Amino acid sequence: MNKILPLMAAMVMMVLVSGCITNEDKANQTNNFSQNGVSFQYPISWGVASVTSPNGVAAVGDPTTVVNGNPTTSVVIQKANVTTGAALKTAYDLNYAQFFNNTGKTKVSEAELTLNGAKVYENVYTSSEEGVAKKYRAVWIQKGSTTYVILCSARTEAYDAQQANFDLVVNSFQAT
Repeated sequence: MNKILPLMAAMVMMVLVSGCITNEDKANQTNNFSQNGVSFQYPISWGVASVTSPNGVAAVGDPTTVVNGNPTTSVVIQKANVTTGAALKTAYDLNYAQFFNNTGKTKVSEAELTLNGAKVYENVYTSSEEGVAKKYRAVWIQKGSTTYVILCSARTEAYDAQQANFDLVVNSFQAT
């Protein structure tokens, strides 16, 4: 009995320790996008999506959220439809001057932020398209003479849970 007890204790310890060992943590793994003059990181569980928006440069999304052929959780990178070289604040203000007038879009918040040492503008709003209520976060950033809009979106009820994924794309965004 004295010989079995230490052996059983050793086996229990091995089981407990092996339960703590896991394969790689996929939550911290990312993919890299680098095309059309932009690069950024995005969650490994997401994929590259078709760019259908005007002036779209890149799009990534969560394939588990596809409705009507498009992911409801996604990030789209666009070149802002403004004159090249326009000041960032001017481009932002011109875009939102009438954006919320009779469009079904509702402003939630806006902010002037600093991202990687540069001034950026953020506008958060809600909208319902094709029967899907969504929340959007548009981050306006200027790289050289080009203004980019990083448009993050998700179903309203899933939006808050996606912030880490949206931040990953926004914080790693680079334009060449």
